[in-house]
Amino acid sequence: MKKSLALLFALLITGFIASNFYIFSNVVKTESLKEKVTITRVIDGDTLELEDGRKVRLVNINSPEKGTFGSELAFIFLKSFENQTIDIEAIGTDKYRRTLARIYNESIYLNLEIVSLGLASKFLVQEAELEDFASAEEEAIKNSLGIWKKSSSYGCFKSKIDKNNEIVILTNTCSSIEVNAWFLKDESRKTYKFGSISLGMITIHSSEGLDNNTDLFWNSKTNVWNSDRDTLYLFDSGGNIVHHESYGY
Repeated sequence: MKKSLALLFALLITGFIASNFYIFSNVVKTESLKEKVTITRVIDGDTLELEDGRKVRLVNINSPEKGTFGSELAFIFLKSFENQTIDIEAIGTDKYRRTLARIYNESIYLNLEIVSLGLASKFLVQEAELEDFASAEEEAIKNSLGIWKKSSSYGCFKSKIDKNNEIVILTNTCSSIEVNAWFLKDESRKTYKFGSISLGMITIHSSEGLDNNTDLFWNSKTNVWNSDRDTLYLFDSGGNIVHHESYGY
């Protein structure tokens, strides 16, 4: 009986040591993903080039396209880190062979900081970071930071996104509004530009078709709205935010 208890005790101790070794070895492995690098060139508001030649695409964010409203804001922010050493945490590569990464300046998580300051929108956010990036963007819009300058028509619209049927229903709750050159987009750079119409309630289809008084057609060759999560942004002709709605966050 004593031998059996001794054997059981030995097995428990061995298991405890092994499990702790596994836990702590995983922590070391996670920490080792961070590496110190030097930024030699900022390509745009979400892409960098490192001293070793690697191009880094910042995950969870999407800065405005060059030449569009606010496109210089994230670029200028990142330029302040050129020729400086930062930490990066690579999580993979994209189809352009760029390193997908989180970047840090000491304790500051710069990807999240960019969204918090309103310099870029959230985009393809990693599962564990959904709440952080959604909250950061919501606060930036609320406070009209960076790219989120509010339109005089802000608060006048409601939307309903049917992601399965690729339909958006926009409803104007204010008086009649002329929306010429306004544009609607998703979290990526898929953009629909409105013609000269007075908007009351309208259904916007991602598919091809002929516009009429109640329906507009994006004529997109691919689906616009992601099946898991996405965000609708509506801007006026000056690039000011009119309305936004997210799902999946």
